[in-house]
Amino acid sequence: MLNIALIENDKDDEKTFCDITDSFFKQQNEQYEISVFTAAEDFLASYKHQYQIVFMDIELDGINGMDAAHKLREIDSDVLLIFLTNLAHYAIAGYEVNAADYILKPLSENAFSLKMPKVLAIVKQQAKKNLTIMSKGEIHTVSTDKIYYVEVLSHRLYYHTTDGVFDTRGAISEIEEMLLPYNFRRCNNSYLVNLMHVSSIQGNDVKVGPNILPISRPKKKIFINEVTNYLGGQL
Repeated sequence: MLNIALIENDKDDEKTFCDITDSFFKQQNEQYEISVFTAAEDFLASYKHQYQIVFMDIELDGINGMDAAHKLREIDSDVLLIFLTNLAHYAIAGYEVNAADYILKPLSENAFSLKMPKVLAIVKQQAKKNLTIMSKGEIHTVSTDKIYYVEVLSHRLYYHTTDGVFDTRGAISEIEEMLLPYNFRRCNNSYLVNLMHVSSIQGNDVKVGPNILPISRPKKKIFINEVTNYLGGQL
């Protein structure tokens, strides 16, 4: 699911944006959620890397959109930022804050539809590096290199990471396919291991970060080969 933030203090523009967005994503069969902020201060205070796309009106009360964008970049250098503005010359200055694009007001469905395919392509590229996990009512964005392993237990996935454990509903077969390009491999039916965090194999156990996990007999040969190939024969 796409998590989108809209920072917009004009109610009419907010409604237009939400209507256009709803129409576009329904056509794309893409699930999404929009969080609306009328002030940049409120957006920045609540920001926890939970959005994939931020749409920012430049002309805001209090902190304007450009100043807010500079503050956002101090927190997150990667999140996709798109300006909404009546004045093109303001939007062009967006290169200073690495804005992905801008959309001129008044907002139109045609302009939005022309801009979004490029934006979605970038989001999908980033999704290969970051996972968005909804755990206990909170959204967490976790980089794949910070995941030690993923555990499945009673139809729940537990992401064991450098920042703690996050759990959510899911099937390990689906996340295994997604994480395959990032060198995650199964050591048994319950654990999907990040090979970059494997430090040793002793008998039927593998050390993954600070954790010791069992290797099942059916998967042992393939798993050891995968680890050996990843480490270039160091084991």
